[in-house]
Amino acid sequence: MAKRKKKRRSLLIRLADALLSVIDWICERLSSAVVELISGIFRGAAWLLRGLLRGLLAALRAVCSVPVWAIRRLTAGRNGAQRCRRLDGPEFEAYVALVLRDNGFRHVALTKGSGDQGVDILAERNGRTYAIQCKNYEGAVGNFAVQEAYAGAQFYGCDKAAVICPGEFTRGAKELAGSTGVLLWDGRRLSHMMRVSGKRPHHRA
Repeated sequence: MAKRKKKRRSLLIRLADALLSVIDWICERLSSAVVELISGIFRGAAWLLRGLLRGLLAALRAVCSVPVWAIRRLTAGRNGAQRCRRLDGPEFEAYVALVLRDNGFRHVALTKGSGDQGVDILAERNGRTYAIQCKNYEGAVGNFAVQEAYAGAQFYGCDKAAVICPGEFTRGAKELAGSTGVLLWDGRRLSHMMRVSGKRPHHRA
């Protein structure tokens, strides 16, 4: 009887151990599956959130670009520098000299009309001397003006050479200016300087 009881107990213990092993395996599998499910949900939520944020940013950029584009279109024809188109050469040079004085340039002087070596205005600012050429062209200003300004600055011994115009510069002029260090002040820069000055150009009738 005692041996049978021991056998039954050992069999029950083995069954219990096997059952516990099965339960442990099932719990382990379930826990790993739950972890994978939760991590997948979080990954999906993060991906969805990133997508939503990107969509919102794109929408904000699109919305903000509309008024910026409209303002640029409305103000394109109101470029203050375009008022200089009605000035002749000497008038434009005299007006630029006036604007330069109002923008912090000192010792602003117009050169003589003949023999100016490609320089119309000499000025000084922050301890540097400038040789400035004025070009009031209808079209874009080319690289010949850059060459003249650079040579004129060398002739007058100035630190900087600059070309100023109410319009734009050609690609060649920009490339040459980049290699020679000549400053290009286009219509946008001139318009800003005109706003600082507060003086409008006047054409003599």
